[in-house]
Amino acid sequence: MPEYLFASASSGAVTAAIWVTIASLGASLLLLAYTLELRLHRRLRERRRARVVAHWRERIAAAVTGADARLESVERRPALPRRERREFLRLWNYTRNMIEGEAAERLIALAHRLDLPAFVREQAGHAQLGTRLMAIQALGHLRDAGSFERILADTDDENPLVSITAAEALVEIDPARAVNALMPKIVARRDWPRTHVFRMLQKAGSAVVGEPLYRCIRTAADGDAAYMLTFVELAEFDVRDAIAAELLRSRTEPELVSAALKAASGYGSVPGLDDLVSHPAWYVRMQVARLIGRMGRAEDADRLETLLADPEWWVRYRAARALVRLPALDRAEVLRIRERQQDPYARDILDHVIAESGSS
Repeated sequence: MPEYLFASASSGAVTAAIWVTIASLGASLLLLAYTLELRLHRRLRERRRARVVAHWRERIAAAVTGADARLESVERRPALPRRERREFLRLWNYTRNMIEGEAAERLIALAHRLDLPAFVREQAGHAQLGTRLMAIQALGHLRDAGSFERILADTDDENPLVSITAAEALVEIDPARAVNALMPKIVARRDWPRTHVFRMLQKAGSAVVGEPLYRCIRTAADGDAAYMLTFVELAEFDVRDAIAAELLRSRTEPELVSAALKAASGYGSVPGLDDLVSHPAWYVRMQVARLIGRMGRAEDADRLETLLADPEWWVRYRAARALVRLPALDRAEVLRIRERQQDPYARDILDHVIAESGSS
């Protein structure tokens, strides 16, 4: 064969084809060997990872249940090898997401025994997004007060995923300090998912959220104030009513007035209620009817009766529902109100709501 390849009589084209075939076979064999090596390495890596996960899952479960104290009394202090830190951090974060109270405190104590906070602070500046997010979240779960300012800077990151993760971490570290710092950012960062913001403020607690939210809405422009009112249900009732009363006295923009009426709890007084019954915007009049229904006062029946003849169906419907549900009015009184209506639409909507509520 070699003699044939180098024989002067052999065709150059045939020789080239043979060498190409040999090279292709060699490349294929090398590629096959490389693929097998990759699979072998991956399998070995998966087995090592499974052993690591099983080991630390047991340790984490022991910490959550309080069994780690018994383990520590018979075993030496656990060590966390550097190569296992990221896997442990994933497991720790996942578990910490689901627990609070004493179990969370025990899990935090385990992290400190393993010197995890120093590693997490280092990872918080990592270039890889996933690693950075995991570290920021972990700093919140650890309630690492020393990282507050650093994480606060991350709330200005252009990436909304980084900034909202940082905001949530701050609330875990120090709710009162975090809410005060975050209120102006919530106004500006409309790229933050509202559900995340709502959950974050809910976690901080109504006692913490109320006053900063009140100050923020008082000084905000109409559009920003209307947006922030979507979180007002997280505040305590007296704060909600104070915010609503302040806006109804000082603002006239219809959408904001409507949002303020919607925010009111119904337990406090509402300024300018008679004027609002005849407001030019139908959706404001609708919110007036709903608010009167929440207030449940017999003296407001006349206002609701006025709204029964409103040109807008939704206003009439809300007024009728509020009227039928007033605690001070029994079925006979509602029927008397229905009979004295001159407007056929008013009678029709009352008939509709009475049938709907099963009062007929």
